[in-house]
Amino acid sequence: MTRGFETPTGSRLVSLAAAIIAVLAALGTLFSHHRSISALSAKNRAILTQARATDAYNAYEAKQIRYNIYRALLATDLVHNAEVRARLQSVAESEHTSSPAVLEKAKALEDEAARDDDHSEAILKSYEVLQFATTLFEISIILVSISALAGARLFLPLGCGLSGVGLVLFTIGLLLAS
Repeated sequence: MTRGFETPTGSRLVSLAAAIIAVLAALGTLFSHHRSISALSAKNRAILTQARATDAYNAYEAKQIRYNIYRALLATDLVHNAEVRARLQSVAESEHTSSPAVLEKAKALEDEAARDDDHSEAILKSYEVLQFATTLFEISIILVSISALAGARLFLPLGCGLSGVGLVLFTIGLLLAS
């Protein structure tokens, strides 16, 4: 009398299932670690780009403040020397005409930071799904191993079914950050 999967064919089936699930678990671990690093990298890029945007906004505001100070100084008629007045007027106009380009750069950097942040969130979501799939593969390995050790027929299809769900999640996780 044979119990469970003690026949040579059943034993090979259990061994094959365990090997396939172990490879899937290893791939899940590999891809989830890669996604974790990618998410951190994208988040760092978003933070650095936001810092550059803040610097650009600060430069724009500084230009606007200098322009207003020069204009106020010229409006008070404290400077009577025509040459100095002309130079102040020139510097004020230079600050005023160069500030819109700085503001546009700041806006572009802020938009880029928002895109980088959204991308990092998508990668993080992919990482979470891949981690969940990997956990299902690991549980499946345990169920298939119990099936082999105890000869319980119920655990093999249960482990394989759980691996199927893990495979679906694995595929979804890979596609999420694409």
